[in-house]
Amino acid sequence: MDADGDAVSESDAASDADGATASGDDAPVVAGFFSGCGGLDLGFERAGFDVALGSDQWEPAAQTYRRNFPDTEFVEEDVRELDAPAVRAAVERAGYDHEGIDVVIGGPPCQGFSRLNNEQIELDEMEKDRRNTLFEEFLRVVSVLEPQLVLMENVRDLINRQTSDDRYVKDLIVEEFAAQGYKCEYRVLEAEQYGVPQKRRRIFFMGTDRDVPIRFPEPTTPEGQWRTAGAALADATDDLPNMTYADTGEKTLERIRHVPPGGYYRDLPDRLKTKKYQCDCEDTDTCPHEPEIVKRYGTYLRRLDPGEPSLTVSTNVFIHPTEDRYLTPREMARLQTFPDEFVFEGTKTDVMKQIGNAVPVRLGEELANQLLEYFPEVRDAPPADPDVYEQQSLTDLA
Repeated sequence: MDADGDAVSESDAASDADGATASGDDAPVVAGFFSGCGGLDLGFERAGFDVALGSDQWEPAAQTYRRNFPDTEFVEEDVRELDAPAVRAAVERAGYDHEGIDVVIGGPPCQGFSRLNNEQIELDEMEKDRRNTLFEEFLRVVSVLEPQLVLMENVRDLINRQTSDDRYVKDLIVEEFAAQGYKCEYRVLEAEQYGVPQKRRRIFFMGTDRDVPIRFPEPTTPEGQWRTAGAALADATDDLPNMTYADTGEKTLERIRHVPPGGYYRDLPDRLKTKKYQCDCEDTDTCPHEPEIVKRYGTYLRRLDPGEPSLTVSTNVFIHPTEDRYLTPREMARLQTFPDEFVFEGTKTDVMKQIGNAVPVRLGEELANQLLEYFPEVRDAPPADPDVYEQQSLTDLA
């Protein structure tokens, strides 16, 4: 059995064996920035990369990372405060020459680009929200370490975002890669197509400063064979770490009992839906109007369908597919394919944020397996010429 409670196939066992071989003395070396709790980093470690360095400025995520990656040097610092000497010194503390980093990975936060932030309004989000320019800081660090390969993750809705001068942010990112000497391609990947029991869309930018083709991993799990939420949660037990149950009031429990598998708030009987006065009357006792039902959207009181992958994991907790309760943080982490031995630090709110922000471990591993195929040949490959490299059209990829 694997850490998600599934039977390990022969191909999985072979992959594990390959990873064990690759993690020897000549394993490619990775440095991570904006690492969060380490979902992407763990995927690379499982694929056989030597994860030498992680970084994040949020203390709860840093505590989680250090606990689960005890042999990895960790920098708890705002990347914007890390100058070139500090970056090189961190790599050297990890036991490597700063020129020995083969791959840089990370997911600089760009929350202003998400669908929850005014998707229909074409504003200059880069001017509104300083977090949306952090990709420039990420690529600045890349320019210091000069790895052969770079992998950057972000929210899928970034592809729709334009600046006030009508330029697409995704194109600005590609231009910034080129400015640092890297040709770049991007692709929206669907996590359920890579063995993750969750419908999650993320955009990945892959860059290289070598004259080699950029390749993204092909889907490993066809529709009809997607891992389901029910299977991922089936054998979770109370003795697992972060298996903390919500203290749910009776009124909420009554609502939960009325939500069918795959359903949510709108499936409740009207008597259980939230009602508010929409009039301007000051005294509701003498008001002639009746309170109106409040509409709710998204994941509010959402129960998972046990026969389907979960919806996208975020900080909103789902209802268990077969039990009348909310999922625990451990169960949410299983939907993100974190192994049960991966322990999250911080308050429950901190833990849920770490889990929701992470790259699913299994998706990270599939990306890492694709990058692993470049080594060791990519180290001696001729340099790329990003000025003449044609970016693949996103229209054909999304």
